[in-house]
Amino acid sequence: MGQRHRCAVIDGVMLAAVPADLPTSSTAAAGAYVPPGPRERLIRSARERGALQTARSALAWASRFAAGPQVARRIRREPIFTLGDAQFAYRDSWHNWTWLNERAVEIPIAAAALAGVSKSRAVEVGAVMTHYGAHGHRVVDKYENGVEIEQIDIFDLPPEPIYDLVLSVSTLEHVGWDEPNRDAELALSAAEHLKLLVAPGGELLVTVPVGYHPRLDAAIRSGELEFDEVLALRCHYPSMIWREVEPSTVDDAEYDSLIYRAEAVLICRWTNQSDG
Repeated sequence: MGQRHRCAVIDGVMLAAVPADLPTSSTAAAGAYVPPGPRERLIRSARERGALQTARSALAWASRFAAGPQVARRIRREPIFTLGDAQFAYRDSWHNWTWLNERAVEIPIAAAALAGVSKSRAVEVGAVMTHYGAHGHRVVDKYENGVEIEQIDIFDLPPEPIYDLVLSVSTLEHVGWDEPNRDAELALSAAEHLKLLVAPGGELLVTVPVGYHPRLDAAIRSGELEFDEVLALRCHYPSMIWREVEPSTVDDAEYDSLIYRAEAVLICRWTNQSDG
């Protein structure tokens, strides 16, 4: 995931006995949020879902991980997925094992948006895309360190409408939600703040995994956040095939906090239609 009011480097799936991309002194600043470790998540999942279901979930994930991205390609048969009027190639990367989670669709959607604007006119809030080969645009992240990353809080970005693309991949749902003093409304304020950065005619593109932050999900689907377009993709695991569905049908989609994986993703766009 990217920049937020918490650790910014945890953007993939983690499981016991599998190395996890946990923040270290070289990647995250002191005081960054660190998610529960595998042991704690296993215990919590066993309490909430039962030991048998937890074991099944962990073993199913581990088997798909061991098989590698080729198994996803065989299951899908088609190398592309459709969203609206566009088609995208799945992104099966070993970084955070994207064939096993929503990154498989989030990354290509975000990459296409970045490719459509001048790099000097794009900002990414949350350091995600640099891990997948996208470079040259501005990247801000409160906690993550890196040559291309500015350690800036989302709310400290001045409200200057100067970007043709403001991009945030799986970041908003962590703002305020993963703070010691949880504030469910802070993510909504962050979304409104991002709109202030968009130049006339420019676009805000946000992806949000359903089920992680229920208040944010509801605000998006109800229209409270007033995005111009909200689309949804859903995957019925273990198929690893993502299909577009109506956003109103994903309210029952679950977020698996054991292996950090969403069943559905909301893709939200907002265009600054002012004349400056």
